[in-house]
Amino acid sequence: MTVTMNSRLKEKLLFETTPFHEVVKEMIVEKNLYSYFINNPDHREILLSRTRQLAEDFKKKNPQAIYSLHRSLGWIYELHLYTPGKHPVYNQFNPILLEVQRLLEMAWEEFEDQRIPKVDYPENPDEFIRWFKLMLINHEVAEHKLFHYLEKNASFEEMAYFFSQEITVDSRFDDLVALAQIGLDNDVKMELAENYWDEMGNGDMSKVHTIMFDHLLEELKVTGDKSLNSLFNDASWESLACGNVLLHSVIHRKNAYRALGALGAVEMLAPKRFSYLVKGYKRIGLSEKAQEYHVLHISIDAKHGDGWLRNAIAPVIKRNPEAKKEIIKGAYYRLNTSMDYCNMLYQTFTKN
Repeated sequence: MTVTMNSRLKEKLLFETTPFHEVVKEMIVEKNLYSYFINNPDHREILLSRTRQLAEDFKKKNPQAIYSLHRSLGWIYELHLYTPGKHPVYNQFNPILLEVQRLLEMAWEEFEDQRIPKVDYPENPDEFIRWFKLMLINHEVAEHKLFHYLEKNASFEEMAYFFSQEITVDSRFDDLVALAQIGLDNDVKMELAENYWDEMGNGDMSKVHTIMFDHLLEELKVTGDKSLNSLFNDASWESLACGNVLLHSVIHRKNAYRALGALGAVEMLAPKRFSYLVKGYKRIGLSEKAQEYHVLHISIDAKHGDGWLRNAIAPVIKRNPEAKKEIIKGAYYRLNTSMDYCNMLYQTFTKN
């Protein structure tokens, strides 16, 4: 079995026209990955050369490179989320895979950093919280025309396609919150704990948010005979980027404050977006059971958005004023990737 797997990895790595993300996929499932590159040091250099080339092509905005970079990072990040029975996770901290990850992240971070606008933010913590909230709710993506289209015009099939792309965030938000709280101070951790417990249905299995989200996917016939893993494989780069932003912020401890900004942006923008979605559900005739996930989140996320500001972000910036910069960066990473995503879907549906 090992020989077969090694030969497949070798074939994909050395065949230059094989998309890079397919090489990464093969690396992830190779149980003897460390030994493979120890025994084939020339292949390690080929891999890193191809990684650097992908990063350069990404910087040139090559569409295939953009997809391949985000698909590669998505697969690598997923190593931090699964258990062995569901996914091959034995290469979670493989050094060569981490090197590939870092080279790709550097190119992506450079791109995201360049499109963050220069902003003047108040230093006073209370004023900063007010400023930050207004910055989020007044951003163009908060009232994106995509959600008005989903409310008033989207067909059943278009709504289903929309949710086939939404899975990169909604299907694992509980895990994102769990990862975000690691190492935070107790008062901040309490706010995230309350958020997490709501995601867990406050102890009622039927109210667990990911389970309710699954009911919606089933009624829209998004899943059917497909697993979530296969849906992830069909996701657009814009959808993958939205998921990658959040995973990138919660997996790296250096990005702990960035995660507060990115997840806070999700919480603040959700209620308005979801209110439009629920109206769209009623129009196309979805059941109350399918609507439940978003109906519930309209009120819950309004509470969590304000709580996140007061009880998570405010205490952090009072103790560490420099955290404001990372919080803002995390928010803009989320806002800008969400804008790419919404623009793509609106253009797909309307051809505009």
